[in-house]
Amino acid sequence: MRPRLNSLAARLLLASALLLPLFLGTTGAYLERSHRLSIEAAQAERLQLQLRALLAQAEFEDALELPQRLIEGRLAQVNSGIYAFVTDATGAPQWVSPSALQLDPAAVLAGIPPLASGGQDISRFQDLQRASLQVLWQTDRGAEVPLRFTVLETTAPIEAEVSQYRRRLLLWLGGSGLLLLGCQVAILVWGLRPLRELAADIGRIESGASTSLERVYPREVRDLTGNLNTLLKGEEQRRERVRNTMADLAHSLKTPLAVIRSANPDQADYPALVGEQTDRMEQIVAWQLQRTASGSHRLLQRVPVAPVAQRLRDSLAKVYSLQAPVIELQVESGCHFRGDERDLLEIMGNLMDNACKYGGNHVRIRAEGAGDLTITIEDNGPGVAPALRAAILERGFRADSRGGGHGLGLSVAADIAASYQGRLSIDSSELGGALIRVQFAQPG
Repeated sequence: MRPRLNSLAARLLLASALLLPLFLGTTGAYLERSHRLSIEAAQAERLQLQLRALLAQAEFEDALELPQRLIEGRLAQVNSGIYAFVTDATGAPQWVSPSALQLDPAAVLAGIPPLASGGQDISRFQDLQRASLQVLWQTDRGAEVPLRFTVLETTAPIEAEVSQYRRRLLLWLGGSGLLLLGCQVAILVWGLRPLRELAADIGRIESGASTSLERVYPREVRDLTGNLNTLLKGEEQRRERVRNTMADLAHSLKTPLAVIRSANPDQADYPALVGEQTDRMEQIVAWQLQRTASGSHRLLQRVPVAPVAQRLRDSLAKVYSLQAPVIELQVESGCHFRGDERDLLEIMGNLMDNACKYGGNHVRIRAEGAGDLTITIEDNGPGVAPALRAAILERGFRADSRGGGHGLGLSVAADIAASYQGRLSIDSSELGGALIRVQFAQPG
């Protein structure tokens, strides 16, 4: 099993440590080659100047003559590193510089291709750079004598300079590499600091010193921190909901228990009264359990709204087949809900059921927004009086005051929407009845 690097900093540093030598080595090789080519080009240019200088000093009548004191003094020194030859058409030496007396002309001049008059050749012979110039010398008597001037210079100074340049290059590039690695370490320490702060903040939440992630984090981790805050807030709301449910359950059961306790068992309607109050208690318990369970979210799940709305419309069309309501769907493409699909079903199911039950025969459902989601459900019924719009959403409002049914649908929808940091509001519809709007500010 291959070992893993579980540290982001270690991975980035390892990648830098592997890539930097490759990049700097390639750069160093390219710079060294460019430097060598420039030095060799300068040497070739110097050799061509030496050829022209020799040509300017040469005299030819019956034989080639060159002065003993040449412009380039090193040609008069044995093994000075610069050498000169003048050969005829057959390649036989006509003149050899004193510096080249220990060299074999045939070996040194071998490999030079034939040249036309005025032609030049730059080539390499072992550790010597070689330059040749072919001329057609016209004597005062009108004779034309072909001569080839050749100058050679050792490449040892070039190799020494390249070697010194390589050492300097290695020093500078190596130092730059170490400096870059140091900068990389500093950048990693600075760049990963928000993650360390996030870990510290989570530790404070675990210890109870904080209840949420309140720091402003970088954009790259903002979705993560937003979802964590949603999870933390949902958990806090769940605990609060459990406490409220227990209190509400105890309070709600007092009335049916008191009715049963105060009833006379000898009366004829006692069994019916007990049955009625038992059904009431079962409804209360089921409702409170439903409220408790409705706060569990599955974060990061993207639920398409259109299939859910279509499924609910088909179900309600069967339930209210006698009324034959017209249920109109207007759901934007790409519209989705971030959370548990069951919560979306509960919200839309309760609101659509209320619209079909208490509205007229026309219900319109709209959903819009690929990011922040807005769902509106309208009907052409009597609507909701403005004085009751806030009251029917308040926790603890008695269902008895709402007329038929238990009046729990809006409360369920409002509680679930609130657990997702959503908001439910009531308004008047263009259809003439009520308009229920649910808005969610969802993480990206």
